[in-house]
Amino acid sequence: MKIKNNRLVDEWYGRSKDTGGILSKLRFVVLHYTAGGSAAASRDYMMKSPTEKGGGDGQKKYASAHAVVDRDGSCWQIVPFNIKARHAGTSRWKGLDSLNQYSIGIEIANYGWLDKQGDGNYSRRGETPTFKPADVVLGAMPGSTEIRGWEPYPEPQLTAVEQLVTTLIDKYPAISEVLGHQEISPGRKFDPGPAFPMQRFRNLIDNRGFGAMERTSAPAEPVHDRLITSTKLNIREGAGTGFEKLPESPLAPGTELQLLEKSGIWDFVQLSKKPQVRGWVHSSYVTLIV
Repeated sequence: MKIKNNRLVDEWYGRSKDTGGILSKLRFVVLHYTAGGSAAASRDYMMKSPTEKGGGDGQKKYASAHAVVDRDGSCWQIVPFNIKARHAGTSRWKGLDSLNQYSIGIEIANYGWLDKQGDGNYSRRGETPTFKPADVVLGAMPGSTEIRGWEPYPEPQLTAVEQLVTTLIDKYPAISEVLGHQEISPGRKFDPGPAFPMQRFRNLIDNRGFGAMERTSAPAEPVHDRLITSTKLNIREGAGTGFEKLPESPLAPGTELQLLEKSGIWDFVQLSKKPQVRGWVHSSYVTLIV
C-alpha cells in the first residue's frame, strides 16, 4: 500500500459526505468492527451524509471511518487521512476526549458478538447468520466475565489490516498507539472484541510509542501462562458453577491450557490445541507449567 496526498493510491474509493475538519492532532489508530455482513454495504452507508443516514426526517446520524476492510482483504478508503472521520463518538483515552480529533479509524467487516441459542448454535437473532459452535471464538464481553461467541477474523482480512496499519505508522510518525474502540469507549462499545488479535497490531508500534518497531512476517503473539488439568474438569461459559458447561466438558486430565485472565478462584483459559475454545475453569484443578 502507498499513500499519496493523504490517500491510499490503489484503495481510494471516494470521499464520504460525513466528515469533520482537519485532523491536525493525529496520535492513534482506532480499530472497529462493522457489526454487519457486507463490508461494501457498510462502506456505502458511511459514504452518505448525516441527513441521508437520518432517513429524511430531519434528524442526522453520524458514522464514518477512514477505511473499511472486508473479510477477503479488500480495502476501501473513504475519508482522507488528514480529515476527521466520525468513528469514535463519545470516547476518552489518557486524558484526551473525543478521539475523532486524534485518530484514524478503520472499520473491519465482522458481526461481532453472538448469543448462544437453544440448539447450541450462535447468532444475534434477526441480525446475523447462524454459526456452529466450532466456527466461533468464545470470549468474554469486554469489561465483563460474560462469555459469548464471536465471529473469527479470517487471515486475509487480518493481513490487509496489518498492511494498512503498517503503512499508516510509516507515513505518519505521530501515531503512537493502536487502540480498540472498546478501550476508548468502555461499557458502550465492544469492538473489535476478543476474537481480534490486538497484540499483533500493538507490536507494530515500539514500546516507547514513537514509531514503527522492527517488523517480521509473523508478529509475535502475547505470551500466556501455560496450565495443565490435574483431573477431569468442566469448562464453563462464565466464572461460576451456575454457568453452562461448554461442549468440550469435561476436559481430560493432562489437557494443556493457556491462561488469559483470572477472576478470584476462576481462570479464563483457551485450549492450547484448540485456541478458538475459550471458557472458565476452577483454578484448584489446574497446575502451572513452569
